[in-house]
Amino acid sequence: MFPSPASCVALSSGGISPGPSSSSSPRLFVRHPRLAIFTLALAGVGATFRYVSATIRNNEQAQKSSPGSRFYVSVDRSGGGI
Repeated sequence: MFPSPASCVALSSGGISPGPSSSSSPRLFVRHPRLAIFTLALAGVGATFRYVSATIRNNEQAQKSSPGSRFYVSVDRSGGGI
């Protein structure tokens, strides 16, 4: 169970360390496809949330800096809907 001389040379020269963690990550998603689907869905929801948040923020800034901004009232202070 000792490392071979070739792996010691690779480790000492800054090579990639051999180990189970380097190849177990892709196998995790192959063995558990529901985990991969859930992870991708969660990343998609997060990206969508950030995109919508940035869009709302940019629209708010554009309305504040528009020429007719003296009549601008933010949605938070407008008193709601109908």
